[in-house]
Amino acid sequence: MNAHPLRLMLLAALLTGCAHRSKSSVDVVPEEDWTLTVNNHHWLDVSVFVLYDGGRTRVGTVAATHNETYTLPFRMITSGRSVQFEANPIGATRNVRTEALLVRGGGHVEWTLESGLERSSVAIW
Repeated sequence: MNAHPLRLMLLAALLTGCAHRSKSSVDVVPEEDWTLTVNNHHWLDVSVFVLYDGGRTRVGTVAATHNETYTLPFRMITSGRSVQFEANPIGATRNVRTEALLVRGGGHVEWTLESGLERSSVAIW
């Protein structure tokens, strides 16, 4: 019986176990999705969009006088990106857009659209 392959396997296991792994000094931020709740107090249905990185992504439609909550991917807010939200009332020519907002992974945004869109408000937590 040849013990040479067995010795090589034991040596490989020993070297693997003794290998030193350095710990990264950078804290890893968990990639958590985030949520957006739209409270539509407007009398028209609205299409909701998220604007980030120069692009525009449609989230969905919120019926008149209804609420919707959407779970959005972390990739929209990575690396300290700011986002904006835009609502387009269906059948109207006037849109509303939020200011640039910073959202963190696992965060929640609540956007309340009023019947007069200029009075709409947004909260982040």
